[in-house]
Amino acid sequence: MSKYRWGIIGTGGIAHAFASDFRYVKSGVLSAVASRKKETADQFANQFDIELAFNDYFSLINSQQVDVIYIATPHVYHYDLVKACILAGKAVLCEKPFTLNERQSKELYDLAEQHQVFVMEAMWTRFNPVIEQVIEWVEEGEIGDVHSIQANFNFVAPTDPNHRLMNLEMGGGALLDIGIYPVFLAQLFFGKPDFIQNQAVIGDTDVDVFEQILLGWESGKLASLESSLISHNPNRAVLSGSKGYIEIGSQWHMAKSCRIVTGEDHQERAVEFDFPGLGYQFEAEEVNRCLQEGLIQSPNYSWQDSLELMATLDEVRQDIGLNYPGESEIDAEELEHHHHEHHHHKH
Repeated sequence: MSKYRWGIIGTGGIAHAFASDFRYVKSGVLSAVASRKKETADQFANQFDIELAFNDYFSLINSQQVDVIYIATPHVYHYDLVKACILAGKAVLCEKPFTLNERQSKELYDLAEQHQVFVMEAMWTRFNPVIEQVIEWVEEGEIGDVHSIQANFNFVAPTDPNHRLMNLEMGGGALLDIGIYPVFLAQLFFGKPDFIQNQAVIGDTDVDVFEQILLGWESGKLASLESSLISHNPNRAVLSGSKGYIEIGSQWHMAKSCRIVTGEDHQERAVEFDFPGLGYQFEAEEVNRCLQEGLIQSPNYSWQDSLELMATLDEVRQDIGLNYPGESEIDAEELEHHHHEHHHHKH
């Protein structure tokens, strides 16, 4: 099988981590990178032994030497870039959050369907061997009925108001960048929540810097989640069940071990995985596998999964009153548009 040729858009921290782990991807090769600055693209290409370095995104998107594109730019640019990739017929793995909101995401997934192009949100944690192990334990009923999930993702971010995490114009804030992980974990096991409550703290630059989210399900399940850009935490995740519990240790979203404790006697088993790198290689392998099978979405992390995740984040943001520039005008236009359509149907 010939290897899929990958291009990377963006050369920040996440692009570096992804490119570094790509050496463990057997089914693909890094062929191209694009940055808006030539020197940055060249530097990145040299570092990772990449043949093509572009100093504008669209040259990469239209390159005949690229099959799949990984988008690693700040959130606010995802929508336009994914759209351009789909229209160019290029398969896409786009960093999370896929877009700023569910409406934008749905539009892109619909477009991908129309053009029959593979697209996936880069929820890399889903493909971590630890998460696969936890899914297996839960499916096999090892901890009985799972009643609750607790998960955190905290770190102390740079306070520079122009930093993408602190900048409203860049789609900054804790929720979309790191809160997305605990919400993902809860929905992976329990599905879309029926009830959402949250408390959030808005920082000096008008983005959310800290929040606690409580999700509830009609079936009586609960999830207690926290994300923060201003405090440290062990960032563990716990699934509590009627027969025991599972704990994923520190930095659970990229952990290499987990443990399960069961029975009256609290018998403990731990599993460790000895994979190299940080674990970005697994999502890339998944994309290549799907392409090999002619799929346009991953059955393991589907468009539906991504949309349900975005819907929850939208609802939390609505409750916080956190809007990104350009979002509300579009929504108002859209409502207006729907109103006219609706009105039109009456005649």
